[in-house]
Amino acid sequence: MRILQINSHYNQGGAARIVACIHSQLRREGQESYVAYGRGTKVEDTAVYRFDTVPEIYYSALASRLSGLNGWYNRSATRRLIRYIEQVQPDLLHLHALHGYYLNFSLLFDYINTRSLPCVWTFHDCHAFVGNCGYYFECKRWRDGCGHCPRRKGYPTSQFFDFTAYMWKRKKELFTGEAPKIVVTPSDWLTGQAEKSYFGKYPCITIRNGIDARHTFYPRDKAACRKKYGYDREDKLVLGIAVGYGDPRKGARYIIQAARNLGREAKVILIGWEAVNNRMLEGTDNIVTLPGTADTDMLAEYYSMADVFALPSLAENYATVTLESMACGTPVVGFDADGIPEQLTGGKGIAVPTGDQSAFEEGLRRALRPDSGLLRGEELAALIRRDNSTEKMTEEYLKVYNRLLQRG
Repeated sequence: MRILQINSHYNQGGAARIVACIHSQLRREGQESYVAYGRGTKVEDTAVYRFDTVPEIYYSALASRLSGLNGWYNRSATRRLIRYIEQVQPDLLHLHALHGYYLNFSLLFDYINTRSLPCVWTFHDCHAFVGNCGYYFECKRWRDGCGHCPRRKGYPTSQFFDFTAYMWKRKKELFTGEAPKIVVTPSDWLTGQAEKSYFGKYPCITIRNGIDARHTFYPRDKAACRKKYGYDREDKLVLGIAVGYGDPRKGARYIIQAARNLGREAKVILIGWEAVNNRMLEGTDNIVTLPGTADTDMLAEYYSMADVFALPSLAENYATVTLESMACGTPVVGFDADGIPEQLTGGKGIAVPTGDQSAFEEGLRRALRPDSGLLRGEELAALIRRDNSTEKMTEEYLKVYNRLLQRG
């Protein structure tokens, strides 16, 4: 079987790591696997192709923000992608996140629909069935056409114009054309939302995200990790991943306020911190900020030495950082928004009411106590290896591929 995945990035960020995991596992299992992506670092893999250029990305981002049309530019890049599809001749396309200023929706889907190319499409957020935004929060306009968008300046942002009704209509025409599809999401929550959208005409199923929980994210020696990075055995450590904290959806203010209120009770470590957000740190003296890193061993060591991982997102599908932390033996405290509670069942973590600062802090305090009742260490990691391994995820996708192609 020959599979070609398409995503905005490769192995950079949550969805992109999922793409890379599927690609690697498919190849280990003897399948022909290819990836085409638009943005980010080029990789040394002849089966992985970046088809956009940096100037094209910047132009598309600027034009999209000025015009309010997202997915209407990048014509040359999308033609390169189509030529690559013709070169690879895949049995099916596995689509992931298509927004991100790197694709022209009309060109790509006119090509897909004309040739009735079978597509498995994994939704990592809501963008495919919403006029423009990735998460709609309390808004329900997406169910019948969008327009008068209350989140026009959220990502993907529009500075001046509201074309969400037009984009919703056009996306429906393009995305639900002649090509056969199966829609996959990592959470039951998002699967349910997809079924209520114009994608409800297709099979919509849940396949949990998987990570490398055996060779990359696994429990490391807590005492050794703390000694390595300069922390004491007695320190109470709260860990967060600060990538994207400029976006209010990520809930940075909740974890930073929690740090202020916890004071000497705990140290809060934020990995992926960007200096542009330094103003948020005023009034705190127990936050340690670290830049982003691609060093997965370092990440696993920080996950392992923390007492609790904090996920303050106000909207989230099925976060890979949550899986990574639990695979390293550290439970999670987060809000009960969207797909987050599905990850924290059975003692793996604590889900508190979304936006409730006091409940969030109390959840962190409980998780810091040795009598929290939460799973930790190898006991917690074993559940992630069982339920969220790369092998299990890829096995489920292979079943979907065969189903779409009516094999077996």
